[in-house]
Amino acid sequence: MVTLLHQQDCRSCPALVASRRRIVHGYGDTASGIVFIGEAPGRHGADQTGIPFWGDRSGRMLRRILVQVGLASDETAGATLRCFITNVVRCCPPGNRTPAPAEVRACRTWLRMELDMIKPRLIIPVGRIALQEVGMRYLKHDPGAIRRVHATVLRSRHVTILPLIHPARISRANVQAFITAVQPLIDERNEP
Repeated sequence: MVTLLHQQDCRSCPALVASRRRIVHGYGDTASGIVFIGEAPGRHGADQTGIPFWGDRSGRMLRRILVQVGLASDETAGATLRCFITNVVRCCPPGNRTPAPAEVRACRTWLRMELDMIKPRLIIPVGRIALQEVGMRYLKHDPGAIRRVHATVLRSRHVTILPLIHPARISRANVQAFITAVQPLIDERNEP
């Protein structure tokens, strides 16, 4: 697994600095062209483990999805990934709350660096905050409510975007709709 960024001394957001256990950067397969972007490290997951979407209920749900679509070898921490997983905000907000707009702006540089290095062809924004960030960068507008565009292919000039309702709030039907929509996009990326 590859981690592109290792910086651990950011002090931009006093509330996040006081709340976090660690700064959590993205990791995974940088050559896959597939990036999952969450909102922020979870208090009971990534903030403890240092691995995005690992160690909590949301992480377990996302891992199951990754295994089902062939992007993870299994549901363990040592699984081989065929995607890169990161977050909009790198520190767990106090009380596991939604990141504030100023916190999103403060971390934007980290996300942009990762995306510029990876140059993904398929981005899966996981949750509303990620969808907004990805939409503004690649579509030049906010796509709106995630429930309205969940599992709907959005295209920009160089990137395909497939929004995913956050695993903490997703239903089985939404999981199946996402799997049905993402599978051809993954398969298309693996053609010679």
